[in-house]
Amino acid sequence: MLLALSANSFAAALPNGYEEIKWGTLFHKIMEVYPKGKMTEYNKEMVYTQENPDETIASRMFAFKEGLLTSVSVTFESRYVMKTGVDKMLQKYIKQFGKGKQGPKSSHMSTYVWENKQTRISFLYVPKRADMTVLQFEKK
Repeated sequence: MLLALSANSFAAALPNGYEEIKWGTLFHKIMEVYPKGKMTEYNKEMVYTQENPDETIASRMFAFKEGLLTSVSVTFESRYVMKTGVDKMLQKYIKQFGKGKQGPKSSHMSTYVWENKQTRISFLYVPKRADMTVLQFEKK
């Protein structure tokens, strides 16, 4: 039992936001920290998107409500997913965030979820569609 407790103690607590950015951060700060994106409007809310910010990410989308950060969606580059493998990616996030839970099973998409009082993180993937592998961070 002590071994199980110590194994879980290495996993970091879930972030209260995305990376070092807290939920509720003003969009101007996001644009400073994550430059070279485009601001658009979707369903009357602001969305800031970076296309191909690095070799592992196809797009990173920040969503805001009343100008404050509420979610971040990271869609992975398909070449990165195929090279790394979905199982290895999932194990990386389990190591980082701790044990989560398998989301509802579907014939199209698989989901693994971590959550606490402030944040819900979902790892979503579609078998045989590497371009549809997403890590979603949401303010609860």
